[in-house]
Amino acid sequence: MLKLDPSPKVITFDCYGTLVQWHRAVREAAEAILSKHASGDDLEKWSAALSDGLRSAAVSHQDRPPFQDYKAILRLSLDEVLAEAGFQCTEDDHRTLLSILRRIEPHTEVPAALERLRERYKLAIISNTDDDLIAETVQAIGVPINFVITAQQARAYKPDHRLFQHAYDAMGVNKDETVHVGMGQVTDMKVCHERGIRSVWIDRVGETLDPRWQPHAVLSDLTDLPQLLSAP
Repeated sequence: MLKLDPSPKVITFDCYGTLVQWHRAVREAAEAILSKHASGDDLEKWSAALSDGLRSAAVSHQDRPPFQDYKAILRLSLDEVLAEAGFQCTEDDHRTLLSILRRIEPHTEVPAALERLRERYKLAIISNTDDDLIAETVQAIGVPINFVITAQQARAYKPDHRLFQHAYDAMGVNKDETVHVGMGQVTDMKVCHERGIRSVWIDRVGETLDPRWQPHAVLSDLTDLPQLLSAP
C-alpha cells in the first residue's frame, strides 16, 4: 500500500499506453496503411518500422514550436515516415490513421480497476492529444472520467509542465491532492519527479526505468492499483 498523506482527491492518468492499447492501435494503423502500398514480405518488413517511426516522429514534432494540434502532427509524421520508406502518402492514408486512432480499446484490466478507484477518488486523464481525437477512446473505456485534459486545451505537450499545471487549474486542485499514473518515462515520470508529484509507473513492456525518475511505486498493469491506493 502506498502511503498517501495527504489523501488525494484526484487520480490522474496518462491515456495512450497506460489505459488503452496504443501500441497495438498504431501497429494496426501501420498495417492497414501499408496494405495499400506494399504486399507480402514487404508488408511485414515495413509495418513495425512504420509504427515505431510514426511514434518517434510525432514526439519530435511535439517539441517543435509553434504548437500544432495532434491531428496535424499525425499527418506530418505519417507523411515523413511513408516518404522515408519510399511511399507516397495519400489523403486516404491520413483518414485511415485517424479513424483507427479515434477509438482505441482499453487494456483488459482497466475498466474494473477504474470502477474500484472511482468509489473513492475522482478520475482524470492528462493526454498529449486533441479533444475530439480522444473522445471515442474515453467512451470505449466504459467508465466515467471526471476530467479529460488534453494538450490541445493547454497548447502544450508533455513533458512541458504547462499541461500538468493547466490540468490542476481546470480540476481545482494542487499537485499534493493528486497521484499520477503513467507508462511514459519522459512524458510522465520525469515531469512527476521535477514537480514533486506522487506517481505510479505502469511498466507494461518490461522497460528499464531511468534511475533519475524513480516513481513512488511500479506496477505491471492496473490490476493492483486500487489496493495500492487503498481504494475499497
